[in-house]
Amino acid sequence: MTIAFKELAGSPLEHYSSAGMTAQRRLACAWDDRAALVRELLGDGYEFGASNPAGYPGASAVVAARVHIEPLAEDLVEQSLTSLTAGLNAYRGFALLTVDYELLGTAEHADLPRVDASTVLTYRTEPAEETLTLPGDDVLWQGNPSATFPPDAIATLRLPAMRHRLTWHRVVRPPWSAIRASTGTLNSAEFLSVAAGKLLFEGARAERELIQVSELDEPRFGWRIEYLFRENPLMTNAAQPGFASRDFVPLLQFDEG
Repeated sequence: MTIAFKELAGSPLEHYSSAGMTAQRRLACAWDDRAALVRELLGDGYEFGASNPAGYPGASAVVAARVHIEPLAEDLVEQSLTSLTAGLNAYRGFALLTVDYELLGTAEHADLPRVDASTVLTYRTEPAEETLTLPGDDVLWQGNPSATFPPDAIATLRLPAMRHRLTWHRVVRPPWSAIRASTGTLNSAEFLSVAAGKLLFEGARAERELIQVSELDEPRFGWRIEYLFRENPLMTNAAQPGFASRDFVPLLQFDEG
């Protein structure tokens, strides 16, 4: 059963840009119903709305992402609060809920690995560079081929490279062992459309994220893990590449527990 609410004048606000659509609504409900309405808006999920957040009317892919609550009017119920951990101000009238909506979805990439259906995987690439130091007499300046440099000069050559970022959201049991074992290794098979032996796993960043708010006094957290890979890393000119090879698929599988 939907909690009774009203939408206030001046709401909604909609914004359209290259990032998609965002919106904001201002809703009023009875003060004592505010927590129940938050649960209806956000569902069981939070940032990526994995468990039925409320969609924006007419745009179901735009979903409720954040809710701010404040009293609609200063109609305070007189009471004596004696504890900092029990009891809050109460109001005779209504709560004002400011609801921020964001576009749900990720860009398609045919070669992204499969992940657990309760999680979300996002992907992006960015420019990077490798650096190489050389003595002056090994350097050619393309813009001025006649320029020469003393042999004892040191030049830093910057080589363009590509970095891949995979971000795995809502991870309940991160694959810590696979992360440790794979850091500093090359892909043993094609991964992210990069041929075997051409993609270096640089490491991972992990931070906690809220994934469930259905019980406001017992929030559930998971992990957001960002994986960084470098394509065609600079290596020594030797028979052995200097990096071990590993299968990167376990990086996107839950630890058994």
